[in-house]
Amino acid sequence: MSMELMVKAMKTKVGNPLRKLVLLKLADNANDQGECWPSYNYIAEQCEMSRRSVMDHVKNLNCRVFTS
Repeated sequence: MSMELMVKAMKTKVGNPLRKLVLLKLADNANDQGECWPSYNYIAEQCEMSRRSVMDHVKNLNCRVFTS
């Protein structure tokens, strides 16, 4: 877990509370270089949402250049 990324995620406006939850879960899984490789299924299970919703939120975050 990268505490620095968790703090940045908390301060970031993403326009949707579920998208924020996905961003926080990604930050929770990231190393200090910002790399993380959790599956959509894992994020969906942890965030209690559908895999499709997770995919949509990650796509939106990619468009906003929060992830690469």
